[in-house]
Amino acid sequence: MHSLPTAVISLVQEQAEVRGLVRDPLPEVTHAVRTDEVVESGRWFGRSRTRRRTVELLLTPDVLVVTDRDPDREGPDPDAQVAFHRVHQLEVTAVDVPEPGLSLLSTPVGSTERSSRHVPSDGGPEVARFHGAVLEAAERSRRVADVAPSAVPSSRVPSDAESVGSYSRELF
Repeated sequence: MHSLPTAVISLVQEQAEVRGLVRDPLPEVTHAVRTDEVVESGRWFGRSRTRRRTVELLLTPDVLVVTDRDPDREGPDPDAQVAFHRVHQLEVTAVDVPEPGLSLLSTPVGSTERSSRHVPSDGGPEVARFHGAVLEAAERSRRVADVAPSAVPSSRVPSDAESVGSYSRELF
Protein backbone atom coordinates (compact mmCIF):
# COMPACT_ATOMS: atom_id res chain seq x y z
CA MET A 1 0.00 0.00 0.00
CA HIS A 2 2.80 2.39 0.88
CA SER A 3 4.59 1.64 -2.39
CA LEU A 4 1.80 2.96 -4.62
CA PRO A 5 3.01 5.81 -6.81
CA THR A 6 1.48 9.21 -6.13
CA ALA A 7 -0.12 9.26 -9.58
CA VAL A 8 -1.96 5.98 -8.80
CA ILE A 9 -3.14 7.25 -5.42
CA SER A 10 -4.49 10.40 -7.08
CA LEU A 11 -6.18 8.36 -9.80
CA VAL A 12 -7.88 6.06 -7.27
CA GLN A 13 -9.09 9.00 -5.18
CA GLU A 14 -10.36 10.87 -8.24
CA GLN A 15 -12.17 7.84 -9.65
CA ALA A 16 -13.69 7.03 -6.24
CA GLU A 17 -15.26 10.48 -6.22
CA VAL A 18 -16.40 10.20 -9.85
CA ARG A 19 -17.99 6.78 -9.22
CA GLY A 20 -19.94 8.10 -6.22
CA LEU A 21 -18.00 6.52 -3.38
CA VAL A 22 -18.52 8.55 -0.22
CA ARG A 23 -14.87 8.63 0.83
CA ASP A 24 -11.39 7.59 -0.18
CA PRO A 25 -11.04 3.78 0.14
CA LEU A 26 -7.23 3.77 0.37
CA PRO A 27 -6.87 4.36 4.14
CA GLU A 28 -8.96 1.25 4.86
CA VAL A 29 -7.01 -1.21 2.70
CA THR A 30 -6.51 -4.45 4.65
CA HIS A 31 -4.80 -6.61 1.99
CA ALA A 32 -3.06 -5.85 -1.28
CA VAL A 33 -1.27 -7.70 -4.05
CA ARG A 34 0.54 -6.46 -7.15
CA THR A 35 1.13 -8.46 -10.31
CA ASP A 36 3.33 -7.57 -13.27
CA GLU A 37 2.84 -8.98 -16.74
CA VAL A 38 4.98 -8.57 -19.83
CA VAL A 39 2.79 -7.97 -22.87
CA GLU A 40 4.00 -8.10 -26.47
CA SER A 41 2.26 -5.83 -28.91
CA GLY A 42 2.55 -6.53 -32.60
CA ARG A 43 3.69 -4.03 -35.20
CA TRP A 44 3.15 -3.90 -38.90
CA PHE A 45 6.80 -3.17 -39.63
CA GLY A 46 9.75 -4.32 -37.61
CA ARG A 47 9.87 -6.30 -34.42
CA SER A 48 7.19 -6.51 -31.80
CA ARG A 49 7.48 -4.27 -28.79
CA THR A 50 7.25 -5.52 -25.21
CA ARG A 51 5.75 -3.54 -22.37
CA ARG A 52 4.75 -4.23 -18.80
CA ARG A 53 1.27 -4.03 -17.29
CA THR A 54 0.87 -3.81 -13.52
CA VAL A 55 -2.36 -4.73 -11.77
CA GLU A 56 -2.86 -3.83 -8.12
CA LEU A 57 -5.67 -5.40 -6.13
CA LEU A 58 -6.51 -3.45 -2.96
CA LEU A 59 -9.03 -4.98 -0.54
CA THR A 60 -11.07 -2.91 1.92
CA PRO A 61 -13.93 -4.21 4.10
CA ASP A 62 -16.53 -3.13 1.51
CA VAL A 63 -14.72 -2.61 -1.82
CA LEU A 64 -12.07 -4.28 -3.97
CA VAL A 65 -10.08 -1.68 -5.92
CA VAL A 66 -8.44 -2.91 -9.14
CA THR A 67 -5.89 -0.69 -10.88
CA ASP A 68 -4.37 -1.53 -14.26
CA ARG A 69 -1.50 0.62 -15.47
CA ASP A 70 1.86 0.87 -17.25
CA PRO A 71 4.52 1.18 -14.52
CA ASP A 72 7.25 2.31 -16.92
CA ARG A 73 5.39 5.36 -18.16
CA GLU A 74 6.70 8.66 -16.87
CA GLY A 75 4.01 11.03 -15.66
CA PRO A 76 0.30 10.21 -15.77
CA ASP A 77 -0.71 7.10 -17.72
CA PRO A 78 -3.66 7.93 -20.03
CA ASP A 79 -4.44 4.21 -20.35
CA ALA A 80 -4.56 3.58 -16.59
CA GLN A 81 -7.84 2.10 -15.36
CA VAL A 82 -9.43 1.83 -11.94
CA ALA A 83 -12.43 -0.34 -11.09
CA PHE A 84 -14.28 -0.68 -7.79
CA HIS A 85 -16.11 -3.90 -6.96
CA ARG A 86 -18.47 -4.33 -4.01
CA VAL A 87 -17.15 -7.17 -1.91
CA HIS A 88 -20.59 -8.71 -1.27
CA GLN A 89 -21.12 -9.14 -5.05
CA LEU A 90 -17.64 -10.44 -5.79
CA GLU A 91 -16.80 -13.98 -6.86
CA VAL A 92 -13.08 -14.75 -6.90
CA THR A 93 -11.53 -18.04 -7.93
CA ALA A 94 -7.92 -19.11 -8.21
CA VAL A 95 -7.25 -20.63 -11.63
CA ASP A 96 -4.33 -22.56 -13.07
CA VAL A 97 -5.47 -22.95 -16.69
CA PRO A 98 -4.59 -21.42 -19.14
CA GLU A 99 -2.25 -19.50 -16.81
CA PRO A 100 -2.18 -19.11 -13.02
CA GLY A 101 -3.98 -16.17 -11.49
CA LEU A 102 -7.23 -14.93 -10.02
CA SER A 103 -10.52 -14.76 -11.85
CA LEU A 104 -12.88 -11.95 -10.77
CA LEU A 105 -16.62 -11.87 -11.49
CA SER A 106 -18.60 -8.83 -10.35
CA THR A 107 -20.58 -5.77 -11.33
CA PRO A 108 -18.18 -2.84 -11.05
CA VAL A 109 -19.47 0.28 -9.28
CA GLY A 110 -21.03 2.55 -11.90
CA SER A 111 -21.77 -0.31 -14.31
CA THR A 112 -25.02 -2.13 -15.00
CA GLU A 113 -23.47 -5.32 -16.36
CA ARG A 114 -21.54 -8.06 -14.67
CA SER A 115 -18.04 -8.51 -15.98
CA SER A 116 -15.21 -10.95 -15.55
CA ARG A 117 -11.50 -10.37 -15.44
CA HIS A 118 -8.45 -12.60 -15.21
CA VAL A 119 -5.51 -11.24 -13.21
CA PRO A 120 -2.41 -13.26 -14.08
CA SER A 121 0.02 -14.07 -11.26
CA ASP A 122 2.77 -16.46 -10.34
CA GLY A 123 0.45 -18.32 -7.96
CA GLY A 124 2.78 -17.60 -5.04
CA PRO A 125 1.93 -17.52 -1.33
CA GLU A 126 1.08 -13.80 -1.27
CA VAL A 127 -1.55 -14.36 -3.97
CA ALA A 128 -2.95 -17.32 -2.01
CA ARG A 129 -3.16 -15.17 1.15
CA PHE A 130 -4.89 -12.41 -0.77
CA HIS A 131 -7.33 -14.90 -2.32
CA GLY A 132 -8.17 -16.24 1.16
CA ALA A 133 -8.70 -12.70 2.49
CA VAL A 134 -11.05 -11.82 -0.39
CA LEU A 135 -13.07 -15.01 0.12
CA GLU A 136 -13.34 -14.35 3.85
CA ALA A 137 -14.37 -10.70 3.32
CA ALA A 138 -16.99 -11.67 0.73
CA GLU A 139 -18.43 -14.37 2.99
CA ARG A 140 -18.55 -11.99 5.97
CA SER A 141 -20.26 -9.34 3.84
CA ARG A 142 -22.85 -11.82 2.53
CA ARG A 143 -23.55 -13.09 6.08
CA VAL A 144 -24.45 -9.55 7.14
CA ALA A 145 -26.92 -9.33 4.26
CA ASP A 146 -28.39 -12.79 5.04
CA VAL A 147 -29.11 -12.01 8.72
CA ALA A 148 -31.82 -9.50 7.84
CA PRO A 149 -32.63 -10.00 4.13
CA SER A 150 -35.51 -7.50 4.19
CA ALA A 151 -33.44 -4.79 5.85
CA VAL A 152 -30.54 -2.88 4.40
CA PRO A 153 -27.38 -3.51 6.48
CA SER A 154 -26.38 -0.49 8.53
CA SER A 155 -23.01 -0.34 6.80
CA ARG A 156 -24.80 0.41 3.53
CA VAL A 157 -27.31 3.06 4.59
CA PRO A 158 -26.66 6.10 2.40
CA SER A 159 -28.09 8.75 4.74
CA ASP A 160 -25.41 8.27 7.41
CA ALA A 161 -22.75 7.05 4.99
CA GLU A 162 -19.84 8.91 6.49
CA SER A 163 -20.60 7.90 10.07
CA VAL A 164 -21.40 4.21 9.50
CA GLY A 165 -18.72 3.35 6.94
CA SER A 166 -20.60 2.87 3.67
CA TYR A 167 -18.65 3.45 0.49
CA SER A 168 -21.57 3.96 -1.85
CA ARG A 169 -24.31 6.57 -1.92
CA GLU A 170 -26.79 4.19 -3.50
CA LEU A 171 -28.82 1.39 -1.93
CA PHE A 172 -27.81 -2.09 -3.00
